[in-house]
Amino acid sequence: MRKVMLKHIIIRLLIFLIPITFNKISGQDAFKVKEKEEIQRIIEDYIMANPEVILNSVAEMRSREEREREIAAKNNLIDLKDEIMNNPTDPVGGNPMGDVTVVEFFDYRCGYCKQFYTALNEVIDEDDNVRVVFKELPVLGPSSVLAARAAIAASRQNLYNDFHKRMMESKGSFDESQLFDIAEDVGLDVVRLKKDMELRGVQGILDDTKVLADKLSISGTPAIIVGEELIRGAIGKERLKSLIGQVRN
Repeated sequence: MRKVMLKHIIIRLLIFLIPITFNKISGQDAFKVKEKEEIQRIIEDYIMANPEVILNSVAEMRSREEREREIAAKNNLIDLKDEIMNNPTDPVGGNPMGDVTVVEFFDYRCGYCKQFYTALNEVIDEDDNVRVVFKELPVLGPSSVLAARAAIAASRQNLYNDFHKRMMESKGSFDESQLFDIAEDVGLDVVRLKKDMELRGVQGILDDTKVLADKLSISGTPAIIVGEELIRGAIGKERLKSLIGQVRN
């Protein structure tokens, strides 16, 4: 117990007293020069003898920050429900009038997103009352950003779902040429698509999605929301069905 108390005392001294020793000393200082030097020496000696104090303190601070971020994310999941579920700029798949909404933040170059795509499609095939909201979150580099812009632009030609399907079913990486070949294959006017990709509104959608992801502490893909549950990472068909069932019940 005394060791724990000493640890907290030392940490408090580190936080509050070390900066004082480097301040400009005046006649009004709470400590005299020698007293400050002695405090600094005691702290430095203790740290040298017990370096784990600093490591443990940093680990605890990071853990506390992570807990605070998670709490904020859960609160935002409720407070921002309408933006998450019903943003009119988000493409929608499945049954647009479905009684349960599945929201996915994804990246076309993300292998785990493609795994989840398979599970999601299997659920949609079996359950015709599921609505899906797609949120483009290109986190894996310039090719991902290009694909996301193309997908959003494809929605202006009412072919988002066709383009999305082909992109998710594509294997490996892709370059610009392959991207536009896919676009042409699904019936998109590629000349118009390229122009629409440069529209400010297209980038605005990506920017808004990134801001929303940050508020929900989403930094990777896929991230899946069903009801008030946020899952970071791919899940299988049965887990997804279970989450949907919980919302219905």
